[in-house]
Amino acid sequence: MDFFQAPSWLLLLWCGFAASLASEWIVATARAIIDRRRHDPHRAGPRLLSTPRGSAPIAVLAGTLVSAPVYGLAFESWQRADLTAGLILGAIHGVMAGLIVLVAFLRRRRKDNRLTPLRPLAAFRVRRLVTRVLYGALLGFLYVVPPA
Repeated sequence: MDFFQAPSWLLLLWCGFAASLASEWIVATARAIIDRRRHDPHRAGPRLLSTPRGSAPIAVLAGTLVSAPVYGLAFESWQRADLTAGLILGAIHGVMAGLIVLVAFLRRRRKDNRLTPLRPLAAFRVRRLVTRVLYGALLGFLYVVPPA
């Protein structure tokens, strides 16, 4: 079974880059609109991406070089890449990542300080879940499984 012919690798990486950048930007724009309505309008301008400051290039690189090949393997094994398949993979990815981070946070919280609030972590996890679902949907929409 021949997974990934040469042209599909380039297409997959390009689609991963585009989907990663677009999903981060869409979630950040929505966050900026919500924050603008909720907080002081004289505050500093909105951030450009949904990730913590300084980690945007890492998020885009991870979406391009790590997540895209994993999603591509799933698309190739299913012999389909579309919006629905991408939404399913993105939701699974987001939930799994959220659970891992939540378990790690709760273990650290138990050791350090039981009064650490969960709200900031929950808001961040929801943003990352939405970003991953959008990423999967965009990647599934952009990527084309080559005919067998």
